[in-house]
Amino acid sequence: MMRIGFIKKSLRKIDVRFQLVLLNLLVFGSLTYYIIEIGYHYPAVFKHSQWLKESPSRLVYSLGSRVYLSKVTRLPKIQYDFLLNETAEEKHLRESRRDSIKNGFLHAWNGYTRYAWGYDELLPLTHVGRNNFNGWGATIIDALDTLWIMDLKEEFNRSRDFVRSVDFTKSNEEINVFETIIRYLGGLLSAYELSNDLVFLEKAQELGNALLPSFDSPTGLPYNWWNLTWGINKKSHELSGPPCPPMRLCGSKMSILAQIGTMQLEFMKLSQLTGDSRFFFKVQDVIDTLDNAEKHIPGLYPLEIDQDSAEFLGSHVSFGPLGDSFYEYLLKVYVFVGGAIDQYRRMYIESVESMRKYLIKEGKVRNRSELLFLGELFNDIFSGKMCHLACFVPGMLAIGAKILDRPEDLEIAIKLAETCYWSYNVTLTGLGPEEFWFLTSTDELSQNEIDWLEKQEEMNNLPNGLVRISPTYLLRPETLESLFILYRITGDKKYQERGWKIWQAIEKWCKTPTAYSGLKDVNTKQVEMNNIMESFFFAETLKYLYLLFSPPDVISLDTYVFNTEAHPLFRMIKP
Repeated sequence: MMRIGFIKKSLRKIDVRFQLVLLNLLVFGSLTYYIIEIGYHYPAVFKHSQWLKESPSRLVYSLGSRVYLSKVTRLPKIQYDFLLNETAEEKHLRESRRDSIKNGFLHAWNGYTRYAWGYDELLPLTHVGRNNFNGWGATIIDALDTLWIMDLKEEFNRSRDFVRSVDFTKSNEEINVFETIIRYLGGLLSAYELSNDLVFLEKAQELGNALLPSFDSPTGLPYNWWNLTWGINKKSHELSGPPCPPMRLCGSKMSILAQIGTMQLEFMKLSQLTGDSRFFFKVQDVIDTLDNAEKHIPGLYPLEIDQDSAEFLGSHVSFGPLGDSFYEYLLKVYVFVGGAIDQYRRMYIESVESMRKYLIKEGKVRNRSELLFLGELFNDIFSGKMCHLACFVPGMLAIGAKILDRPEDLEIAIKLAETCYWSYNVTLTGLGPEEFWFLTSTDELSQNEIDWLEKQEEMNNLPNGLVRISPTYLLRPETLESLFILYRITGDKKYQERGWKIWQAIEKWCKTPTAYSGLKDVNTKQVEMNNIMESFFFAETLKYLYLLFSPPDVISLDTYVFNTEAHPLFRMIKP
């Protein structure tokens, strides 16, 4: 009997062990299947799931708990090897200029805090606040990392307390998904990485979760506008709640290239920091859709795409408004992930090659034949129109030249930056216009056209070779961004001198008793302000100026990658 009892107990043990083995096989099989599925969609990129919460984010190679990047590499160095031989006089000059910019920031910040605290923006002439970016205090959140970099800790701490009070799950009206991501989410993520204050990460996750339903379209392309309370009716593309505000494509079936292609960096960083891979999958699906969509010219993406079919609409191609930051993020995501997702490198190179072939032309400016211009395509026909927004391209090309070993791109970057700076230098205020139309070196002109250009030069103070300009100035950062990047890459101090000259023009023409304002016309002796100071003046314009005169190891390009609103984020770096 004892022998029989012993056998029964043994069988029961074997049965339990067998069940455990089966359970382990089932779990392992499911995980293996899921990993295979990831490998199928993103081949040769993801090796296994892992989340290293204890490591600094630049050493965490995960995009959430379900995605591990197995091919993070040590990318080539970007920044110039600055020698530590600055003289006392040079240091004094640099620091005095940096202090001037910091004082300018404080002048604008104090005006905002006095007259518009909690509003999105201050109207700098009428001294009132206005909300046009969700009413969550866009200026405060956009300025967080600039406050930290400038060592304005008292102002930073007050702003942190404000952020803690914001409910990012509610908004009084429809929010622009793109602007919300680059200004708010980017600002929160950068503030967290710089300060390690968890309140910023918690609020970033709160906002990210609130934005996830905006991707619930037939193609996965996010809606341009989204009501956090009511959402959107997918069948009619009409908002379910209150009427859509005038002039907004709230329920439109049309997506904008820059809007849907400029959220990958922020959502990937959010996945990395929170362990939630959903953010990565949402934005990666968008890139896959754009990558697979049919394009008439490889690498050049039309500005509009159908929300339902994911087919491009029309053939307007531009590196300026509505297209710009999509191309910027192809390179920056590749840099952020340490080269682990080769798709972004391939798409970037394809775009740059086509840009060089179809969009960059020599101008016809008298005595400045070396100037290069970046135009647009309408129905495959070149248009000699260049926008201030496109002046980010020199900086992009310069970084790409170093990361991808494309030295010719650096030469083009230097020439395009010359054109952007020249557009400032030729106006009566020394500030650049919003847009300008140019002639190319191959344009053939009749005598009447030549005579007309001569009159334009005399009457409107336009260089011979420019047809006309859109003269507004909005305190934009793009030219300063490229000057900053080229200084960090080449070490050439002429970029500091040019940045300083632009800052002096801003001080002279844009400063108000309480802040700074854009201008209605940069090319007139009767200068009139436009009463606009967007939050990017704090986030980008003043930050790039300040960093231009900071030691080169302050927010190094070899450690950080900037989102399109100039919020620095740690790159994934292989030790």
